[in-house]
Amino acid sequence: MKLPTLEHPDHYTGLYVVDFGPSTSLRTGDTCAVGYTAGEVAMLLESETYANVKVYRICRAKPDGTMELKGVPSQRFQLETGLFFYSRDSETARREYDEIRRLADGKLPCRAQLLLGKVGENSPLPFVVGLAYPAEYDEDISRWMLDNEVALGEYADGGTGRLESIRRDARIIESAQIRAVKSRQSRTRQEVFANVGEPIQRIA
Repeated sequence: MKLPTLEHPDHYTGLYVVDFGPSTSLRTGDTCAVGYTAGEVAMLLESETYANVKVYRICRAKPDGTMELKGVPSQRFQLETGLFFYSRDSETARREYDEIRRLADGKLPCRAQLLLGKVGENSPLPFVVGLAYPAEYDEDISRWMLDNEVALGEYADGGTGRLESIRRDARIIESAQIRAVKSRQSRTRQEVFANVGEPIQRIA
């Protein structure tokens, strides 16, 4: 697999390489394109034309161009997961909801949904603040939380199953869309497909 030469390869950590295979020749004649977000990869995989492409996450990249890649199954891009923080009173939960909205909007490694909800009258910690996001970004969100020293609630949990139960059973009081940091915001579907032939998808 031959990758294009990148000016700052270390800036591409956390983005994706897509190998389109021999049926799709890029502008350079190669088959691999670098610099997709997970959201953009999902757009490609949802299409009939590119449903069988191979996808690799850039785990590490060095200034000399050396990259550590990890193959990612296509099913991973169809999943959402979440992190949830529980409090015993609405005032604390509201304060934490507003705090994470201030900290996260335009700064997360991916787009996310922030929610404030109530999970049950009989629970000792009935109020929940949560972030729902693409499962492929689980490690990135956890790292962002640690780097920003975000510590919320009296108890925390998460996962795909927990997100499903929160959406099914909780009474959502308020929710908001959280934008990714600008360099990691996904392009529109039209832009993604118009640029399939380009070996470098974005200047990171």
